[in-house]
Amino acid sequence: MGISLVLVKGDKKTVNGLKVSPVEVKYSYLKNYKRFSTQVFVQDKYWKNGLLSNRCPKYSVNQSKINKVIRGIENVISEITDNDEVPTVDLVKSHYLLKFNTQVKKQPIVRSFWSSYEIFLKEKEMYSRGYTKTLKTLKFQLKDFEESSKLRLTFDYILYGSFESDFKNHCLIKEIPLKNNEVVKTTIGLSNNYINKLFSNLKIFLSFCKNERIIKETKRFKTLKTVSNDVLVYLNGKEVQKLFDYKKYDYPNTFEGSTIIKDFDKNSKEILRTNKELISDIFCFQCSIGCRWGDIHKLKVNMFKIEKGFFVWTMEKTKHIVRVPENPISVGIFKKYSKGKRLNQFVFPKYSSQKFNKHLKEIGKDLNFNRIVKREIMVGQDLRKDSTIDKFTWELLSSHSGRRSFVKNLLDLGTMDNWSIMKLSGHKSINSFQKYVSVNLSDLSKGSELYSSSKSKTDMDSLVKELKKLPREQVLEIFSRIFSTQ
Repeated sequence: MGISLVLVKGDKKTVNGLKVSPVEVKYSYLKNYKRFSTQVFVQDKYWKNGLLSNRCPKYSVNQSKINKVIRGIENVISEITDNDEVPTVDLVKSHYLLKFNTQVKKQPIVRSFWSSYEIFLKEKEMYSRGYTKTLKTLKFQLKDFEESSKLRLTFDYILYGSFESDFKNHCLIKEIPLKNNEVVKTTIGLSNNYINKLFSNLKIFLSFCKNERIIKETKRFKTLKTVSNDVLVYLNGKEVQKLFDYKKYDYPNTFEGSTIIKDFDKNSKEILRTNKELISDIFCFQCSIGCRWGDIHKLKVNMFKIEKGFFVWTMEKTKHIVRVPENPISVGIFKKYSKGKRLNQFVFPKYSSQKFNKHLKEIGKDLNFNRIVKREIMVGQDLRKDSTIDKFTWELLSSHSGRRSFVKNLLDLGTMDNWSIMKLSGHKSINSFQKYVSVNLSDLSKGSELYSSSKSKTDMDSLVKELKKLPREQVLEIFSRIFSTQ
């Protein structure tokens, strides 16, 4: 009779992109044995001499789960022997499962709200920085609510009390710090979109707690009304080309607010760029391959060597592998920044997202990206006053506008269906994809062609469009053949 630990390498699965194997407790008796699940999964490298290495992530949590199973088996064996029965593997297994299932139903784990949230953050720290940042933002907002309301957060208060309405009211009348360090108390607080996101992340946390048996049930929160904006902030094809062709920011040119950004080749030789040169190139690259800001500083030179004619990389947010065909802008920027580098070097030097968004707006203003855009924002039952005012495109540009531009400009080509574009953008659902689809007046005006009698004009336009795709010499040859037969 004996109890030992086993790493079942033949039962691997993938968790968060890592190959892990289950740890099980093995109970042996008279050459027979049964294994008991611990719900612990680890990489093989953290398993040493039949034990879990203390270098393993979440070692204390995992070891506690293992010890709990071992103690449970030992208690079952003691109960069986105390009744003068033989602790066979089948008898121990059946008694253990009966006892364990009863405990799951009757004995939830007792933990406080905040201690549970820290465990939750630890569990999620392996995810992308952007995702974990939203979870930390929720923590900050909840702590701020506790401090200002003098109400202590507990699971009972959140699940059965007035927390939902209390927290929403708190968010809608927050004190907003202005740039000149003044503080104005106003009924125009956080946007409904932002508040809905906070509650969405809180729901994820509560679901985690239910799975961990910290609470028995979760809660559905009512979403606040939001405005759906048909026209998103993006650059059209001509604007992207204009930005790509603009060379006045290129080193060694100087301009107001210019700074030097250092990059290095494979021989550690300095490569110098200006800050706005780097920002322009990164943004054009985003518009050309559709990557998020979180991907930009993880892209390596070898992304263009995996499959000829395509940029291939794993998206940081979804861990989804995407393949995007090359185009003149993406290839031009890639060659510029990969020249002289090793395959494992990063394509772009580091740059902060805050500075990027600030200077991107300045660049857009310099290049007169003055299309009118309205981004209405709801706060409670009203529209935020400053959001009802028309704005120029450049005023609202951000790093995420590059991904929107990529999707919109592919749609405007008119040569690809939505599902093909989703393959390039990495979207897994049509709902998430539609959030990137911008519909402007020009798109709507195409409806005037419905039932149009000018079929010949449409056919002529289509023919001209196709001819424009051909080299000039080939077009001349076609016309030469046509007229030579007359």
